[in-house]
Amino acid sequence: MTKTSDETPSVIEARSLLDALEALGSSLDLNRTADHVLEGLKSVLACERAHIFIRDRDDAGAMICERTYEKDAGARAATAAKRLHGAVAETLRTGRGTLAPIDDEIASSLAIPIVGGGGRVLGALLVEAGDHDRYRDEDLETLMSYARASAPAIERALLYAQLVSDRRMTGELEVARQVMAGLLPSESPKLDGFDIAAVIESAHEVGGDYYDFIPLGNERWSVAMADVSGKGAPAALVVAALRATLYALAKRELALRAILQRANEFIHAATGPKAKYVTLFYAVLDTHARRFIYINAGHLPPVVLRRNGEIELLRSGGFPLGFFDNPRYFEQFLQLESGDLLCLYTDGITEASNANDEDYGRNRLIDVLKNNQSASSSQVCRALLSDVRHFSGSAPADDATVLVIRAT
Repeated sequence: MTKTSDETPSVIEARSLLDALEALGSSLDLNRTADHVLEGLKSVLACERAHIFIRDRDDAGAMICERTYEKDAGARAATAAKRLHGAVAETLRTGRGTLAPIDDEIASSLAIPIVGGGGRVLGALLVEAGDHDRYRDEDLETLMSYARASAPAIERALLYAQLVSDRRMTGELEVARQVMAGLLPSESPKLDGFDIAAVIESAHEVGGDYYDFIPLGNERWSVAMADVSGKGAPAALVVAALRATLYALAKRELALRAILQRANEFIHAATGPKAKYVTLFYAVLDTHARRFIYINAGHLPPVVLRRNGEIELLRSGGFPLGFFDNPRYFEQFLQLESGDLLCLYTDGITEASNANDEDYGRNRLIDVLKNNQSASSSQVCRALLSDVRHFSGSAPADDATVLVIRAT
């Protein structure tokens, strides 16, 4: 806006304020909107420094935007983070303005809440001056009025940021679903002497459950079940990397302990300091000998239901992948006889909870196996998932995966 010769300083300030308020509606970017608020603030109150703090809309209320205006950029003496203490913290907590000094460096200050719809405190404005008694009660009211005028634009920018985040998350989850769908076997193998079935029931948010069957030749198959810590696309990508690693290592006819050690090296190196870890049950089934060689790397212990009703848990093997750089793994053996049943599962089964916050647990799983001991593997899978859904009374909060192998 061009200044004319007959405009007084008060008129110029008024026009500057109107320009700033108009600019508030011109952007949906949160940082740019915050800068517009500070720009308009200069036309409302004289100050040496001004800050705006904006909180996230979630319950935690973490600070997601902190911007500062300095009258003299070379005189900056404190960071905005320091100002979150004292008067600003009290304003955010109570939703009331404060007229008070901050410290020896700043003699006068005003801290004002930015209040959105429904009385929600979106953040705070803070103005500072170097001389004592700069601000009075009427200045507090002036700044409160300005904060009320600014609140709709800030709330609109927050809503837009949330919308962008939600869309990005939706896209990420869709990518993860597509990755996971492409990794899981389309069907279970048909092996002489065995009835095999597996089912995964996905939660609304993609988890890191994975199972697989890898043909090795000579009537031998690798069987794997894993659970990657975390959810979403990051977990799905770790699953993809694990699957590729297992395929490459399994085809090299290495000993199981060597496969697990090298897979651990890869996961430990690939996930970095913010490490994800992977629980893995990995086994080689010799269909002719009806024998498993397996390692349980921190996975929930598979349940063996013998034909005579006895129960065995396959616990031993070693640590989850990714925890340590060079753990040791130990192979174990399992002989299956006709009528025996082996059930692998993830924590989406045993940790499903009901309205009383009780976990489904392994004992209920074992009861379902016993009650369906003569059923087919696919029927056992369906019966178990149905019982988990009935127990929890809702859709799963985590991916629930079950794999059943029956010796016929």
